[in-house]
Amino acid sequence: MTRERPPAVWLRWALPSFGDLFFLVLLCLLAFSPMSAGLLRDADTGWHIRNGEQILATHTVPRTDSFSYTRHGEPWYAWEWMYDVGIAAIHHAGGLNGVVLFTAAVISFTFALLFRFILRRSGNLAVAALLTLLATAAAQVHMLARPHVLSWLFTLLWVESLLRFAQGQRRALLWLPPLMLLWVNLHAGFILGLALLGIFAVGSIGDRKRQETAPLVIVFFVCLLTTLLTPYGYRLHVHVYRYLSDSFLMDNIEEFMSPNFHVSAYRYFELFIPLVIAGAVLGRARLTATGFLLLLFSLHAGLYAGRNIPIAAIIMSLVLGPLIAHATYPRWLHSLQDISDSMARLERQLHGHVAAALVMVASVALVLNGGRIFSRHMLDAHFDEKVFPVRAAQFIAQRGIRDHLFSSDTWGAYLIYRLYPETKVYFDDRHDFYGEAFVKEYGKAILGSRQWREPLDRYQVKWVLMPVDSPLSSLLRESEDWRAEYDDGLAILFRRVASPCW
Repeated sequence: MTRERPPAVWLRWALPSFGDLFFLVLLCLLAFSPMSAGLLRDADTGWHIRNGEQILATHTVPRTDSFSYTRHGEPWYAWEWMYDVGIAAIHHAGGLNGVVLFTAAVISFTFALLFRFILRRSGNLAVAALLTLLATAAAQVHMLARPHVLSWLFTLLWVESLLRFAQGQRRALLWLPPLMLLWVNLHAGFILGLALLGIFAVGSIGDRKRQETAPLVIVFFVCLLTTLLTPYGYRLHVHVYRYLSDSFLMDNIEEFMSPNFHVSAYRYFELFIPLVIAGAVLGRARLTATGFLLLLFSLHAGLYAGRNIPIAAIIMSLVLGPLIAHATYPRWLHSLQDISDSMARLERQLHGHVAAALVMVASVALVLNGGRIFSRHMLDAHFDEKVFPVRAAQFIAQRGIRDHLFSSDTWGAYLIYRLYPETKVYFDDRHDFYGEAFVKEYGKAILGSRQWREPLDRYQVKWVLMPVDSPLSSLLRESEDWRAEYDDGLAILFRRVASPCW
């Protein structure tokens, strides 16, 4: 058998690896194809940008609300303040093009890194590629330009560090406290980091590696103390607990609901269920107690709430990689295994990342140039006017409508981006801030119940902006107290013409 000749040194640095190609393809799809519009299908991005701008202008992290007129001045925890600052700076430099490119780069880097970690752990390029592709497809249900995408990256780095520790690399735990310091100020997903430390500690007992339990417990408490290093201290923990334990909000906020497998996008995650069963059976000799707990935890998390699916897919892929790669297969698959081994060896020799770096530099330059190459627009990120009240917001700005404007929570977030600080909103999608009682009262109007007038009268609402086919719009059309002032087929704006005695 002839020995494979390694590529020349310059080729090792110049040629893109399979991981680089995965990064580049995903980046181009998310940033430069029609898929880019999907990153802005949630207007949450808007208030993050405006909050970050306030922090940069005042050099102070907000502690009270300034976006609404219904809860103005009441205590608010901007727990993702560090992300808000960063995304506001990116928006200032490159607009929504910059926001989309940044989000696409974070997602692409996360899954390219997932590919490399699975390959390193399994040694099988085909298994690493298939699991990464499946995890990426499953994650598309929550690919949005919001801070949670950073939690995907932190979860990947966190679990990989813990797996390395379990393999004897003691220093891997040293990465966790500094990672936690960033995580707790970027996104509330930091709670997952603590849960994963607990799983590994319990798993170490089940794996009869009790020498690992004490270091894990120590790091758990160090990371727990680190989570207090935010502008809000322990009060943030109390607030997050109250939010996540509110059964009404968890049962009525769409992204916290269980996935609907009748929707095709969720079926990629469904494929993980037979994969977990197959991996546990075929790789049972290599399945540790920790790995088993991680698989159970991930399955439960993904089935409990749709927003957990990307993180669940990432964790399951890391665990399943070695189990599937080292299972016993029929002889006819051995030739495919040889090909995969050869490609894996080549992948380990290509480590220049030159192509990925050049594409990123060119993309940043494109964003800074307004998304144009000469006079041609190559990148034009925007909120879709078929989904959001883009033209209605322009009408509101022209009319100088400042407050006492009622709209939906999703559109409220867009209105903050488009009209703040001139116009304050009734409600937006910071459900943790408004709370259960407010959301229930808002529901009376939005659902067109018999008490639909109560919230509008209580907050002296003078203007209502709603989708034309909403229940509330139908009621207002029939009411003598309201008159339609604007209608573009998507959004309709009503003005109160007969005011009650306030």
